[in-house]
Amino acid sequence: MHFGYRLFPFSLAGFPRFLRRLAKAADGVETIEFALVSIALFTFLFGVVEFGRLYWTRTELQNAAEAAARYVTVNPGATTSAIQAYAATKVYGITVEASDFTVTPYISTTNTPACGNQVTVNYTFKFIAAGLLFHNGTVNLSTTACHQA
Repeated sequence: MHFGYRLFPFSLAGFPRFLRRLAKAADGVETIEFALVSIALFTFLFGVVEFGRLYWTRTELQNAAEAAARYVTVNPGATTSAIQAYAATKVYGITVEASDFTVTPYISTTNTPACGNQVTVNYTFKFIAAGLLFHNGTVNLSTTACHQA
């Protein structure tokens, strides 16, 4: 008893010889299927990596803003440039300029934020793969941290 694979459930006797041969041929099908599926696979893979980098960068900026807000509380006489330089050293893995940090320290009761010493970070994140596909592959990240004075 032979249970073979039938490509078509009907007879190919009515087709010309070259069409019968073409219908039975399966050489290279896997290559063509991979070529079609790999586009979606690699797009998804690059998207996961890019958004992972984005989330990691935002987390690093938040940690640096929290450290700078605490630094303002511990060193009340620190200048704005010293606070910005300290905050820039607390970002690991990426280069952030000290001027990207906006500091609103506690100076007097007239300009004190409701939460205490406040530090805000503004940073332009550049996508790698999306930047190649789109004209403007950037996202503006902003984070704020407070520490009670």
